This record gives sequence, structure tokens and C-alpha cells, in this order.
Amino acid sequence: MMIRIISGAVLAVVAVVIISRGGPIYFGLIAVLGVFGLAEFYRLVHRYRPLALAGFAGLALMLALAWWGSPLALLGAVAATVALSALFGMIAGPKPGVTVRVGVTALGALYLGLGFAFLLLMRKLALPDVPQFGRDMVLTVVFGTWAGDTMAYFTGKYFGSTPMVPTLSPKKTWEGFAGGLIGTVLLVVLIGLYTELGPMQSVILGATIGIVGPIGDLFESLVKRDVQIKDSGRGIPGHGGILDRFDALLWTSVASYFVLTAGFGF
Repeated sequence: MMIRIISGAVLAVVAVVIISRGGPIYFGLIAVLGVFGLAEFYRLVHRYRPLALAGFAGLALMLALAWWGSPLALLGAVAATVALSALFGMIAGPKPGVTVRVGVTALGALYLGLGFAFLLLMRKLALPDVPQFGRDMVLTVVFGTWAGDTMAYFTGKYFGSTPMVPTLSPKKTWEGFAGGLIGTVLLVVLIGLYTELGPMQSVILGATIGIVGPIGDLFESLVKRDVQIKDSGRGIPGHGGILDRFDALLWTSVASYFVLTAGFGF
């Protein structure tokens, strides 16, 4: 537990510094997380023999076009990733299981690529008189997601009694989910006092993060259950691998971006 707390605190400090600075160092961190995260995913599903080169190429394209391009350019990168996966499948030939190989390749690249690409797009958001708006929103989403995960863990540990989805994650409870949701909303509302978000916007964004985050967590549990592996890796002391730490954020980043842009009009 102490190792988990210490490494979590270190991650929080690093996140604040790098997100605040932005620029190449921010893109570099996201790129590193994306590459190592995709490597973890492909190791998890190695039995399905993913076409890793196509996946990494697609990931690189999505991250590059999200940072130096636009949301529309990112959509083009998504299409290219699917096409690359199919092309490499055709190169592999009509052998048994090739359809699964293509599918799992594209799934991994889109899972990691879109999750981290939307963190890049979000960091670029700006208002005419508030250039730091994107920075504030990334910090809000990152810490809102982590707050929900932490509150869900402790609420579930001490008060949890009703299993949420026992076939996927036996330790997750509805009490933990409720605690995580409340904790996320409260933190986002608190942060919102110092940003351009209005009170109701903060509540909506916090609720979105609090609901979508556990879905991302459960999706990773589904993959790990399928391949019968407990942790995706051991890169983060007390937390497991990149996927174990960022599974919820990979989903909340996408949902939050659309809430902020399509929903709130930022």
C-alpha cells in the first residue's frame, strides 16, 4: 500500500509539471506512454499474434496528426490504421486466424492511439482570452479520473458489499462505484472554481468522468480475463503496467473531449 501511495504521488507531481509545461515534453510523454502501453497490450494478446508493426505505425500516425493536425486529421489516421492492419493481414496471407490477427492489431492501436490522441487534442484547446484553457482541462480530466479510481478503491474496500460485475472484476462493487463517482464530481467542481467551467458544466464533466472511467477499467479487466493475466505489466510500482494505471483515462479523455467541445462548445 505504501509503495502504491508513494508512486502515485510521484506520478501526480510529474503529471502536473509536464502537463503545465506542454510543448514537446508533453507530446514526448504521451508518445512514450502510447508506445509502451501498446507494447503491453500486444504482449497481453500475443496468443492472437497481432501484426505489431502495423499497430505501432498506426499509433504514431494518430499521435502525430492529433498534435500537429486536427480532429479531422485524426479521423484520417484512424482510417489509415484500419487499412494498415488489413494490408499487413493480406501480406500474412489467408491463413487460419488471420482475421483475428487483423482485428486485434487494429483494436490495440485504436485503444491506445485514440485515448492518448485526445489528451493531445485537449491540451491544444484554447479560448481567446484564456490560452491555458487546454492545460486546465487536461489537469481536470487526469486528476478527476485518478480521484475516481482512488475513491472507488477505498470506498469499495471499506464499505463495498454488492458486486458490480463479478465475472470481470470480483472486487469492484456498486458502493465503490458510487464513492468514485461522488469523489470525481466533487474534485472536478472544486477545480472548476479556478477554470472557465461553470458549476453545472463541472458537474456534467465530473459525472462523465465518474461513469466512463469504470467502464474503461472493466474493459481492461475483460481483456486480462480473456488471456488470464492479472497485471498488464510491472512498470509502475504498486500499480502494475501502463494499462493498469491509464485504463480509465484512455476512455475518459475521449468522452471528456467531446463533452467540452460538442457539448459545451469550447
